[in-house]
Amino acid sequence: MRELYDATALTPLRVARSGGYIDWASQPSLFKQYPEFLYRIGFDAHEELAPLALSRCITFEGNVGGKPYLRLNTPSAGNLHPVELYVQVRGVKGVLSGTYHLDALKEEMVLIRECGAEGLEHFVGMETRFDGFLFVVSVVPFRSEWKYGHRAWRYCYMDAGHQIGALCAAMEAYGLDTTLLGEADFSALNHMMGFGQQEFVCAAMAVGKAGEKPVKLPKTPLMQVAPTDYDESDGVVPGWIVQHHPVGTTLPPRMSGSADEALQRARRSARVFAGKTMPADAFERIMHTLTRTPEWMNAYAIVLRDDQTPAGVYRGGKRIKTGDFAEPIAGMLVDQRFVSNAEIVMVLSTPKYSADLQMASAAFAHGLSLEAAARGVGYTAIGAFYDKKLQTFLETPEDILYVGVFGLER
Repeated sequence: MRELYDATALTPLRVARSGGYIDWASQPSLFKQYPEFLYRIGFDAHEELAPLALSRCITFEGNVGGKPYLRLNTPSAGNLHPVELYVQVRGVKGVLSGTYHLDALKEEMVLIRECGAEGLEHFVGMETRFDGFLFVVSVVPFRSEWKYGHRAWRYCYMDAGHQIGALCAAMEAYGLDTTLLGEADFSALNHMMGFGQQEFVCAAMAVGKAGEKPVKLPKTPLMQVAPTDYDESDGVVPGWIVQHHPVGTTLPPRMSGSADEALQRARRSARVFAGKTMPADAFERIMHTLTRTPEWMNAYAIVLRDDQTPAGVYRGGKRIKTGDFAEPIAGMLVDQRFVSNAEIVMVLSTPKYSADLQMASAAFAHGLSLEAAARGVGYTAIGAFYDKKLQTFLETPEDILYVGVFGLER
């Protein structure tokens, strides 16, 4: 994965070469649309579907350049959302059992195929019918490639990680536990879902319980529907996804705050910070969580301002650098100057980079961002950063997985 990390790293020269005019009129469609003749059910039709509505939903509608501008409840690099979400529903009262596509644009589930004795269980390592929800998360690389080129490989898995985090938090808000299915056969599942070469499975999760009845393999794949209205990929990123697909990531930590409140408040990425100190309990919670990361990940907290804590770089709860780094760090994040008014810049790194860890780091960050939102603190994910400059600043040889920024909003 070293070659892939280096191939997708940002440098000032690469950013300068990739800069230029973006024709937003040519942007590929953001939402996969199945045929209108398929059966549909609104998220509000049954109480049991309420967690699904919180898993993936539109939180802002506007207009930019004469085109609709929509935001979802999951952060996305460039607001391009190269992710889709599906669910097999079985044994849920009032809901027809089958495989559905979650259509956030129309706030409904689209039934692709009913399931009886057949189902997706075999593809995710199960031998009996599963009662509840079986989720499939996929990535559509061209939506991100269109703007970001080969760096889109990272953004696809970052966005997928946020989708996993949002799904887990939504289930938790309703007292449901989510299990990651590490034995999923992604290649076979891609074929069965009818994805072709434009969309790829990256995670499978379960909410519910295994039944006793045996399950059969479906005789034919689901219908194939293009995830975008056109595709001009050069094939590099899809090739990387096929070759280096995840093999089993980790779920984000459980939230200790009010999950449902956080889900309602974390509606957009913070872009205008107030340059003021956040409440002490929020600051302490963020800093504490960053000392208790999974063993495969290390966390740096770059404190830009706080009334009680000296500005500087912290790792494992200890200050390893002292100083005002607001302007330098904004420069390392590809000159995103709004960052200098935030309070904490979080950097997640790993000794050994992989698609799994890229996705898992975003899932971890999503859970922490919801904790912050529950305490009135804004958050934004940062996908663009100069990899080598950030490594040099932190004095680490580890690969940078993820950057996020916390602070009070103006």
